[in-house]
Parts: sequence; C-alpha cells; structure tokens
Amino acid sequence: MFVSLLAGTVIFLLKILAWWRTGSTAILSDALESIVNVVAAGFALFAVHVAERPADEDHPYGHGKVEHLSAAFEGGLIGFAGIAIVVTSVRSLSAPPALKEMDVGMVVTGLAAAGNLVLGGWLVRRGKKLESPTLLADGHHVLTDVWTTVGAIVAVFVVRVTRVAIIDPIVAALLGLWLTFTAIKLVRRAADGLMDREDPALLERVVAAFNAESSLGLGGLHRLRAIRAGDFVHVDAHVYAPGDWSLAQTHDALSALEVAVRAHSGLALEFVLHVDPAPEGFVVAPVTVAAATHGPRDQ
Repeated sequence: MFVSLLAGTVIFLLKILAWWRTGSTAILSDALESIVNVVAAGFALFAVHVAERPADEDHPYGHGKVEHLSAAFEGGLIGFAGIAIVVTSVRSLSAPPALKEMDVGMVVTGLAAAGNLVLGGWLVRRGKKLESPTLLADGHHVLTDVWTTVGAIVAVFVVRVTRVAIIDPIVAALLGLWLTFTAIKLVRRAADGLMDREDPALLERVVAAFNAESSLGLGGLHRLRAIRAGDFVHVDAHVYAPGDWSLAQTHDALSALEVAVRAHSGLALEFVLHVDPAPEGFVVAPVTVAAATHGPRDQ
C-alpha cells in the first residue's frame, strides 16, 4: 500500500501535467479520479496497519474487518469522483474546451496508463496471495483507472483527427458513469464482507481440508460456519465422535484435527468445535459443503 500511495501520487501528477498542456475535459476527469487513488491508498495503508494488530480484550476477533471498511471507503470515493466527473462534463457540453498540444498530452497520459497497469496488476496478485480485501479493492480500482485513461487518450485522439471538440466532454461523461458503476460493485463487495455473507470458496477449502483428515476418527462435519476477518478465518462447526471415547481422547482428536485442517487448508484458522455423539452405525466418510453447512440438526 505504501508503494501504491507513492506510485499513485506520481501518476496523478503526470495526468495533471497532461491536462495542463491540453485543456482536455476527459483528461481532467481522469486526473480527478486519480486524486481518489491517492486518498484511498493513504486510507488503505492505515487500514492494513490496523488489520494486522492481534486480537485484544476490546477486539476478541481481531481488527481485520477494517479492511472491508477501507474497501467501502474507496468505493464511496470512486462514486463521488464519478458523479463529479459527469456533472463537470455535462457543463462542458455547451462550451467544449479548445484542445492544444494533444500529442504531448496523449504521450504523458499514456505513460500514466502504463504505470497504473503495472501497479494494478501487482496489487491484485499480492491481494490474492495475501487474501486481503484492501489490496484487491485497490488493485481493481487502479486497473479500472487504466481504462478511464485509455478512454481519455482515445477522446483526445478523435478530437485531434476530427476537430469535433464536443467529443471530449461526451467521453468524459461516459468515463464518469463507468466509475460510478465500479464504485457500486466495490461497495457491495465490502458490504458483503462486513455483514459476513457466506463465502462458498472459503467453505470449499475448509471442507476439503476436513475430508483429508478422516484417519483421526472424527467425521460428519455439520452446522459449519466460516467468516474471514483480515488474515484470520473463524470456523464454527459440529463434528461426530465415537460415543465410547473418553473426554481426554476426544480432546486430543479435536486438537489434532485443528492442526491438520490448518496445515491442509493453508488458512490461519480459529476453531470453535462442538462434539456430537456419533449415531449408531455411523461411518467416517467425506462430506459435501451442502451437508456441512446444513447438517441433520438444522433439518
């Protein structure tokens, strides 16, 4: 995020230079959106710093939810920028700006687009590897910025060829609408995280890891729930254990299961496991996500 903040600032300055040299509304709109990149990266840097703090008495589940808050904040800023761009562009339709030094503007803006392409791709890869909502949101935002920049370049090029100045604010308005649509998607995704919406891919990983450890004698995973908070995933589930096991034997098997599932899933898991006595004739066998999340006691 520190790299994103520095790179975003440099790219924003490039776009301002391109707007100053050309007077293009489309390039100005793209530059205004880059202000959002800088502000959002600064807030995201703070969010990542907070999210890595360990759990404490006031936050027993850690501080990871702040990452979703950061993503929602970024989405809100993008939406505000999109609306502002549309308003500015509509006002310019009646008096389109006379563009100048268009070749210089296209080259400088092209450099900014290339920088965002590299930065956005890197942020998305790191976000997927670290499973960070903040990095993913910022990376996708930066990649979206590439398309708005390309749109601005195309607008300037078309004006240069056709000498029809009104094309510039029209393209700027379309870019603003695109940004607003992107903002809605980001905010919706962040809201899902804050409200603990079920994550099918996460449940698949947990169930697959559980099925890989059938030799421990525990089975019948059901009433499974899993939520992500920063680096940690909190798992709440019921499992069957043989009815003739002692308390100590069951405890040891559960502890071994937790260690094995963590290792197999590659996730930083925290468990709350409830033990049910296995029904007569029960045989340890693989379970599906549907069976794990809607066990017999839920029916």
